Amino acid sequence: MNQDNKKDQFEVRDLRRKEKFFVDDLYLNGYAKKCGIYATGVYLSLCRHANKGQQCFPSYRKMAEELNISVKQVGRSLKVLQEKNIIKKIRIGKKLNNRYLLIDKSEWADSPITKDCQSNQPGTDSPLHSKDTQLRIQSRKERPFYRNMLIVESKGKRWCIPKDGSSWLEFCGEQKDIEWK
Repeated sequence: MNQDNKKDQFEVRDLRRKEKFFVDDLYLNGYAKKCGIYATGVYLSLCRHANKGQQCFPSYRKMAEELNISVKQVGRSLKVLQEKNIIKKIRIGKKLNNRYLLIDKSEWADSPITKDCQSNQPGTDSPLHSKDTQLRIQSRKERPFYRNMLIVESKGKRWCIPKDGSSWLEFCGEQKDIEWK
């Protein structure tokens, strides 16, 4: 190569900081449509600012600047997210920013999981505490799952068991919805 061609060339370096944040798929697969574009933007901003404890405290103005929307629109969007139980707003004081807690998707209002399946809280009539419960998993090497919840059979019904085991949900889906892992 001659010297003229070397002068025309330059080295391309990526100077961006490689940072990531996570958003639940369930939000983008259904709640974004329910909440609207502004609330979705605000939720993404909150996710971006959240710490490992799922708490964050950006100001209304900071979120409005990030999203190029009005401060009032941020307030309206936060109300929508609170109504759906996606976030919890904790008022700190007049001069301090509010604190926001990102709620686990299993607690969100109008969740497709709770909409598709009937909840059954553990109690005397729950399959979890029934004396004659015989849990049977279908005879395969893999186990059946629905939305990352184990499926078991009891009393002639199929039940989804969340990872925390707090409440069983009656499986109301179809055979094609079951994943084998």
